[in-house]
Amino acid sequence: MPTPLTPKSSMPKRSGRAARATVLRWTALSVLALLGTIGWRAPVAEAAADGVTFTASVNGQPTVTSSDAHPAQLHPSRLAEVRITVSNHGSSSATVSSVRLEGQVLALPLFSYDTAVDLVVAPGHTKSLTFPVSMSGVGSQATGLVVATLTLLGPNGNVIASQPLVTDVHGSLHSLYGVFGLAVLVLTASSLGLALLAMARHTLSQNRWLRATRFLIPGFGIGLVLTFTLAAFDVFTAGPGHWLPLLIVTSAAGFAVGYLTPAPNEEEFDDYDDDVLLAQIVVVDDDPLESENGSATPGVVTSAPPGVPDSRATAAP
Repeated sequence: MPTPLTPKSSMPKRSGRAARATVLRWTALSVLALLGTIGWRAPVAEAAADGVTFTASVNGQPTVTSSDAHPAQLHPSRLAEVRITVSNHGSSSATVSSVRLEGQVLALPLFSYDTAVDLVVAPGHTKSLTFPVSMSGVGSQATGLVVATLTLLGPNGNVIASQPLVTDVHGSLHSLYGVFGLAVLVLTASSLGLALLAMARHTLSQNRWLRATRFLIPGFGIGLVLTFTLAAFDVFTAGPGHWLPLLIVTSAAGFAVGYLTPAPNEEEFDDYDDDVLLAQIVVVDDDPLESENGSATPGVVTSAPPGVPDSRATAAP
C-alpha cells in the first residue's frame, strides 16, 4: 500500500507563510485606512460666526493670495508680524480673545502658536490690529513649505473664523518633519530591498494578490518620501491636493508591479506552498522467495555486484 508521508518542515513553513500573509493583509488595510482617515482633510476657511469676517497677512503676505509660489516666510529667529482686519456684520459685539497660527502636514499638526489680542468689534464696525508672534522653536518642528491656518478664537476657545495660509518655514532637516521624512525613507528602502531580494531568490508568494501587496507597501512609502522631499525643498506644499494623488499613483504602480510579477518557478521554489504535493514512498517486493529464506530485507530489491553471476533461480525459457 502506498504510504503518504508529510515532510516534517512543511507545517512550520506553512504557518510562517500564513503569518506573513496575514501581516501583509493588515498592512494593506492600514494603508487604506490611513488614506481614508486623513486623505480628504484640508485647511479651508470656516464659516464665520455671527456674521464676523476677517482678512489677514503674515509678514506682509495676505492669506488669500498665499500659494506655493508666494508663501508667508517664517523664521525661527525672527518675530512674525501678523495683521488682521475684523468686520462685524452681526447684531451683537464680537470678541476675539486670541489668534492661533497652526501648521499641518498630511492633516497632522506640526506647530501651533496662540497670541492673546482681546479685540472687541461692535456691530457694523471694522477694526484692524497688528501684533508680533514669536516663532521660537518652529525650526525644530518643520522645514520647507507647510500648510497652515490662521484662526480667530472667542473667549471660550470657540472658533470665530479661520483662513488657510501657505507658509515657508526656514527650519532644519534635523527638525521633527525632517527626521520623520528620513525615517520613512529608511523604512521604504528596506521594504523595497526585501521585496526585490525575495523576487531574485524566487521566494515571493505564489499568490498574485500577496505579491501585489508586497510591492504596494514600498510604493506607498515612495509616495510619502517624495511628498516630504518636495515640500522640504519648496517645490509644493504637503497638502491633500498634492500628496493624495502622488500616493495613489505610486501605490497603484507598486501594486501593478507586484501583480504582474511572474510566479516563482516551482522547481526553484524552496518554501512549501499550498499546492505542494505530499511525498509518497512506495514499497516494492519483487522477490518473495528471498524474503521467506531471510536472505534479503523485505521490501528491498537487491542485485548482484557487477561481474558476479546471479544465483537466483530463473524460469525456463
